[in-house]
Amino acid sequence: MICSTSWVATVLLSCWLATPLSGQGGTEANGASRPVPVARAVLLTSGIDIDGQLTEQAWADAPTTSGFVQREPVEGDRAEEPTEVWVLFDDAAVYVGARMYDSNPDGIAKQLVRRDGFGQFDFFEVSFDPNRDRRTGYVFRVSAANVQRDQYMFDDSEDDEAWDAVWQSAVHLDSLGWSVEMRIPLSQMRYEASDEAQTWGVNFGRRRLQSNEESEFALVSRTQQGVVSQFGALEGMQIPRASRLLEFRPYALARAFTAPSAEGDPFFDGSQTNARVGLDLTYGLGAQFTLDATFNPDFGQVESDPAVINLTAFETRFDERRPFFVEDAQIFDFSLSAGQDLYYSRRIGRPPQGRAPSEATYVDVPLNSTIMGAAKVTGRTTGGSSFGGLVAVTQEEHGRAVITDVNDPQVFTVEPRTYFGVARAQQDFNEGTSTIGGIVTGLYRALPSDGSFDFLARSSFSAGLDFEYQWGDRTWAVFGYGSIANVRGDSTAMIRIQSSSNHRRQRPDARWVEFDSSATSLTGVDWRLTFAKQRGTHWTGAVWLAQTAPGFEINDFGFSRRQEALDGGARLEYQEIQPGSLFRSYSLSFFTFNNWSHDVLADVWSTSSWQRGHVSGSFNLSADFEFLNYWELEAGASLRPWLRDRTSTRGGPLMLSPLSNEVNLELQTDRRYWLNVGPAIEYAWQQENGGEQLAIGLDMELRPSSNLELEISPEFSWSRDAAQYVRSTDVLPYEPTYGSRYIFGEIEQRELSMEIRMDLIFSPTMSLQLFMQPLISSGEYLTYRQLVAAETFDFDVFEEGTHSDAGGMDVCVGGRTCVDSDGTRYIDFEGNGQVDYDFTDQNFNVRSLIGNLVFRWEYRPGSTIFVVWQRLHFNEIPDGQFQFGRDLSALLKSPAENAFMIKVNYWLAIR
Repeated sequence: MICSTSWVATVLLSCWLATPLSGQGGTEANGASRPVPVARAVLLTSGIDIDGQLTEQAWADAPTTSGFVQREPVEGDRAEEPTEVWVLFDDAAVYVGARMYDSNPDGIAKQLVRRDGFGQFDFFEVSFDPNRDRRTGYVFRVSAANVQRDQYMFDDSEDDEAWDAVWQSAVHLDSLGWSVEMRIPLSQMRYEASDEAQTWGVNFGRRRLQSNEESEFALVSRTQQGVVSQFGALEGMQIPRASRLLEFRPYALARAFTAPSAEGDPFFDGSQTNARVGLDLTYGLGAQFTLDATFNPDFGQVESDPAVINLTAFETRFDERRPFFVEDAQIFDFSLSAGQDLYYSRRIGRPPQGRAPSEATYVDVPLNSTIMGAAKVTGRTTGGSSFGGLVAVTQEEHGRAVITDVNDPQVFTVEPRTYFGVARAQQDFNEGTSTIGGIVTGLYRALPSDGSFDFLARSSFSAGLDFEYQWGDRTWAVFGYGSIANVRGDSTAMIRIQSSSNHRRQRPDARWVEFDSSATSLTGVDWRLTFAKQRGTHWTGAVWLAQTAPGFEINDFGFSRRQEALDGGARLEYQEIQPGSLFRSYSLSFFTFNNWSHDVLADVWSTSSWQRGHVSGSFNLSADFEFLNYWELEAGASLRPWLRDRTSTRGGPLMLSPLSNEVNLELQTDRRYWLNVGPAIEYAWQQENGGEQLAIGLDMELRPSSNLELEISPEFSWSRDAAQYVRSTDVLPYEPTYGSRYIFGEIEQRELSMEIRMDLIFSPTMSLQLFMQPLISSGEYLTYRQLVAAETFDFDVFEEGTHSDAGGMDVCVGGRTCVDSDGTRYIDFEGNGQVDYDFTDQNFNVRSLIGNLVFRWEYRPGSTIFVVWQRLHFNEIPDGQFQFGRDLSALLKSPAENAFMIKVNYWLAIR
């Protein structure tokens, strides 16, 4: 019934979306079109001293732009305090001056943050759309403390916050408020040179913290889709020559590493030092395209990944943080359903996948594959064509091992040389409202001929097409994609892939997919089609269909945790942005999706086939409220129906997953104050005594002074899962689960973690940042059990007994399972007093502490010195009991790894 209900809801929502709504056709709440505001730029004929004071005659002679309106808190109202802006240009740069009047200048917020950082401060920003394509733009922001922030905008509303430009700014505070001057080199933007006057897209924005007001020259309405498409016009831009861009960033680095060493280890005596040099290069291919290259890159200043305890069958995904791959990453983005990506840059330079010889006593293996070099070309034409191409090479990596009775250390390969390539192109039309694009990715490994790496695919390729078509002034849209992927290699590699967590083709009860042990390639498709109403004063929504075919595999160069699926879903949202008697704004949302296995195609007209194939889905309600005092409340509830679980048996038969529910609540106080807090609670429970989970967290931000900010986020979670997979065995055949026995544990987990961040800012160009994450986690297996039959949630629970080895035989007295003093767990499946199977007991305690301390000084524009200290504590015991005092003491006493680094780069621009 639930399956059919979800499709009924989808059809009803489709009918609703197809019905025009009154008052939704224009850009205003009443349906009227809003005129495009116009600013004017003039040629600079005299010098400008960038000091923030606007005293030069050129500013007085330039036309004034004003008339800002509120975006928040009351959209469309006139700004409480006036703002005036002037724009000048010459053949090298654009100059922007702005005067922010303020009736209470003592209240101007001047918090210091690191460059590109967020905070609670007054700011002014200018946004340009040089090609006026209504899809891409550049944002330059200056705070009242002269902290710069810049970002690149794409796809009308998406931000590339990693994009960095080199530009100048200065601010000045006086009795009238504050003023700012900005000089933005034309070389930092892509534009078309022309002897004729051009019109650029433009917007100016201001935040005034005292009234929590954000005002804009061209209102970017919260009831409309897109940002760049709502910009105003900047007339008079006349730049006859393209700027020249050639930038070098050579770097030098020295690193020292200390850690505990093993006695007799010839590879590491407790300390290690090294140095390296490298180069980043940026070259402008005309005014529209840019070549970026990196040689022997180092990313030691990048913050460490957080610690996680992952007991699932799937890989943990970490965000990309390396600057070369983060900048302009949006142009390569080709996101698929369920968090999949055809291109996942962290595959480049991944940890080696080879293993040391089993008989090795001491081993030395690199942590990551070395990137020999990488290059990318990105750009966009005035005709609406964008292109990005990236290539990279990682070297063959080797490890060293000491083997007993062998005199010399043995060298072995741990990762073959690998070549990566990705190319992405898009074309927009209809004034930027619609796009069509494509992507191609490729990976090739130079596998050794001895067959030692035949478990890896030799090559992996994928391709995709995507499109978006909008109409009704961007109110309605249909968009989607189609992609295909192919991997090739030895049959050993294909067996590993088919058995992996996102395929599980070896399932004994699979009815549609087949396991082919002789295959040397896999090919599959993935597609999605969405119809959406994405703009409206109150109502928006969408419906979609999607499919991931059985042979779709992208994890060599992309990222996927999704198994084959037929997918359908819907979303419906209502929002109110005008303040009322209680709320300043609020939104309500309903969201549902349901996935079916391709097994349903074996008998597509059977209701039981669709019930058996229902492998994932949920129904979700959420609400966001902003109160008049600027406090925020988020609440949500979800229901997941009874499902067939393909994952829990790790390649075994289907088992039932009982109906589950989840509720969550999060409160956030006014972020403008020196102390704000965000408590949150989440509780989930499952029928059939399947388990429950409670998580309690608190986000705290403290700003005791204008240059110091602390963020402390403790979280405690408790959970009980009745069916945590342990392992499977065919030691005694068991017919109800196709011959193998599937052992699970009822596990109780407790975890306490805390993220701590400190920003100490000495000036807009000098900062000290600290990140720490202590984590204490325990997992106690209360009982062990066996799945009774496929497609059930029934278990045979093994009674706990006492281990005895009387007569040299391991037996469990008084029960069917027991553990000995060495931590070996024994199981007597048949209860006949004879041990049938044993494995290491699964209880665990993990204690971890990750820390990064980074001093950053931009000693000249674009040139930076980093001083970095990274520290890691890690300790693990097979206990299972959560004892905070004991675990914390053990964590602090655990051996530490320390890495110290000094990195200097120098920005050199040739004009």
